[in-house]
Amino acid sequence: MSEFNIDQEIIQASPLATTIHSCKEVQSKTWMDYVKALLAIAGADGEISQEELDWVFSDFLEVIGASDEEIEEVKKFDFKNVDLAELLSNLDINVPMNYKRTLVYDAVMMARADNVYSQQEKEAVWKAAEILGVPYFIARTIEGLVNTEKSLEMIRKSLFELEEEGYPIVDLDKLNMKPASILERNTFGVKLTCEQTQRNYGFALMIIAGADGVISEAEKNWYFEQFVKVSNTPKEIAKEVMEYDFSKGNLEEVIDNLKVDVTINFKRTLLYNAIKMASADAEFPEQEKEATDRVAKLLDISEDIAQTIYYLVDTEAKIAKMRTTLFEYN
Repeated sequence: MSEFNIDQEIIQASPLATTIHSCKEVQSKTWMDYVKALLAIAGADGEISQEELDWVFSDFLEVIGASDEEIEEVKKFDFKNVDLAELLSNLDINVPMNYKRTLVYDAVMMARADNVYSQQEKEAVWKAAEILGVPYFIARTIEGLVNTEKSLEMIRKSLFELEEEGYPIVDLDKLNMKPASILERNTFGVKLTCEQTQRNYGFALMIIAGADGVISEAEKNWYFEQFVKVSNTPKEIAKEVMEYDFSKGNLEEVIDNLKVDVTINFKRTLLYNAIKMASADAEFPEQEKEATDRVAKLLDISEDIAQTIYYLVDTEAKIAKMRTTLFEYN
């Protein structure tokens, strides 16, 4: 099995999906059965909403790169006439995590995608947990974890102004912009992007992370394994950013070059990601703290909002540790 590289901080995506993305040896039929189990649980109330289907296709199938044939098979699956006990009893996924608990987690996430977690769906989740041998108290703990993550999601949406009814932006081609990926949007709060933005965004992150004189391997890994992969940054730009001489970089100039970006949430997301990268090695030296404070001032982010973003990153890190513990990553 290949090494598990993608960090669990990719909050929106299914934990198992991100693992499968790294562990290519997971058999297609196995994770297809996993997806079908999710459909059966979410459809326990007699129907599967469009929001729940969107979760399956965006947060699972899109992440693992499912083929058109596999996607079509999922679409045709008759979730109303399936023996859930038989399906779950035959489920066996060779991944470095407790996939039975992630199934409970993903089932809750999917069931709540339409903001309705009905009693029938709850009972289906508890039944699935029982069949899988997941204790009831663990299932309820996982439900609590999902509730917490949903609350954080609402905070991110508000801070980054990601609400769907936000201001539409037209003529993207003329602006040389393109819509960000779903994961990039939900994880990093970026609605639109372009190569110039990705390049200068990376430069800014490197300057801030290197404010203490060095960019640690953990910080480099965060940029490459999380930011580059999730944002679909072209390899040549990622290479340019990784080789960038941050010691000679001028943060004010780089940020000034970023003003071509037209996303209404952009300034706060840069501060958010700068903090995440700078703290990736579990240390946040005073120089890096000063650099991120300077970013906040340069971007005209008020002190109260900046502190809120600091607390958000800290809370997300704690939740990530909780997930790691619950899902028993090897």
